[in-house]
Amino acid sequence: MKKRFGLLACSLLLAGCGGAKMKSWLVDPLIKVFPDDPPGTNRTGGKVRLVARGGHGTIQVAIHSSTGIAQLKAAVEMREPLRATVRHAGYVPVGSNPPGTPYDEVIRPAPALYPDPLFEDFPYELKPGQTEALWVTVHAPPETPPGDYPGAVKIYAGEALLSTESFKVRVTKAVLPAEQGLKVTNWFNLDESHLRRHFKLDAPDAYWQLLANLGRVMADHRQNVILTPVFSLADTAAEAGRVRYSFGRFDRWVETFQKAGVIGVIEGGHLLGRASGYHTPMVVPAYVVEQGKVVQKQLEPEDPRAEQYLDGFLSALYAHLKEKGWVKNYIQHVHDEPHDLEAPIYNRYARIIRRNLPGIQTIDAVGLNQDIGFFADVCDIWVPVLGSFDHQLDAIRAHVERGGQAWFYTCISPQGRHLNRFIDYPLLKVRLLHWFNFRHNLTGFLHWGGNYWGPKPQLNVQPVINDNRTLLPAGDNAIVYPDPARLSVLSSIRLEAMREGIEDYELLRALARRDPGKARRLAETAIPHISDYVRDVSAFRALERELMEE
Repeated sequence: MKKRFGLLACSLLLAGCGGAKMKSWLVDPLIKVFPDDPPGTNRTGGKVRLVARGGHGTIQVAIHSSTGIAQLKAAVEMREPLRATVRHAGYVPVGSNPPGTPYDEVIRPAPALYPDPLFEDFPYELKPGQTEALWVTVHAPPETPPGDYPGAVKIYAGEALLSTESFKVRVTKAVLPAEQGLKVTNWFNLDESHLRRHFKLDAPDAYWQLLANLGRVMADHRQNVILTPVFSLADTAAEAGRVRYSFGRFDRWVETFQKAGVIGVIEGGHLLGRASGYHTPMVVPAYVVEQGKVVQKQLEPEDPRAEQYLDGFLSALYAHLKEKGWVKNYIQHVHDEPHDLEAPIYNRYARIIRRNLPGIQTIDAVGLNQDIGFFADVCDIWVPVLGSFDHQLDAIRAHVERGGQAWFYTCISPQGRHLNRFIDYPLLKVRLLHWFNFRHNLTGFLHWGGNYWGPKPQLNVQPVINDNRTLLPAGDNAIVYPDPARLSVLSSIRLEAMREGIEDYELLRALARRDPGKARRLAETAIPHISDYVRDVSAFRALERELMEE
């Protein structure tokens, strides 16, 4: 009766609402809301969201107005100690679905508008006849007493209340571990020239403030590893015909991200590269002294100056890491996605790098659909691309048993029926990425596209790369959007789903310490096979409930 009375009151206040007519309803946050959804589409039967202590949960409210609302506002009421924020999901155009993916693996065929960015600005305009979604994110601090906590989303046209959607958050006895076990890295292009295309960085220290703000957003979403371009962050000077290194900018970078909470782990950037594309010759980016000045060169691997450079640079870097106490927090890339034709050079230089960085683990992304004999003994942290190791799980297990680590990564692939986080994929695929980690005893996740935006990030989520040869799947290039007004970045519904998946991983890991058989059964039910997984949201919610209650 209270809800009916509220709607009646709104109908009596239509003049004060500017003539607005609006309907609102709850939708499971793993189901995407589209602009052409009729009112009531995918209405959620239950209004209870489970949240572990220390974790996050999402409430999604779909809204539709036949007349539009010029000044729509939303506010969330939540009982303490829970904390809640409300944002609204925006739409981005997707021009094509991944070519290697069957239509029954995408939500709907492209071209179409899909929800992805989460905007923080209120009020905003709800267009006539369009359905949109409000996203409420609830956080339960670790000390929250278990129990049911009522909440409500109130929706306004200007100052006039249009609708109230009530919900309940059930905080379970489960507690997320204080220290996250899963390593998570999204690679960001933080070169100042790239960032200046989207942010005004003229004020003193604006660049560093932007890095700090981005770091806080990503740390809040459980990223704990940051790709660090050690080569470009080193300062150099010529001294007696040799290069002298100092690391002031490197220190500021690390300390900025440490304070933000992303480090965690310092992920040293790649020390080898290629002349151009994937199949072009390898090069060694180096600092050398010419005519009394330090210059950057792309040296051929056979050039003796290449090894001399690495001996000098890495010994200086290692001494600095020891001085700062960062050796245990540091890992080092050698070469991105090495292939077997590069085997002799990769093997030789990986050994040089390990010799100069004793005790520091090397890490690289690689495809396991090739002979990786050249790679196996000189790389400590294997990061195979998902879809390349369907029949190589025994090799991965053997590497871990020898003392190595195994993560996995996504980059353009996999497509088909594998998990990934493309915009036109169901959000359940994103949530399950880290159930996959637990299912197959993998301890990290890497994705290349943190913020590789084109000129208009919200209008083009499929940039073309590789000299205009590769059209990216939607969203492969970025998981956040620029927020120039706040000198920060906006989250996406994919990033929100990924955070909850990371928290699932940590709960599975905690359960496995007490009851490994039950944790394994839950993971195997969610992901029976490497490219098979639960596709029904209600079936997943049943597994989530069992995990939370255990």
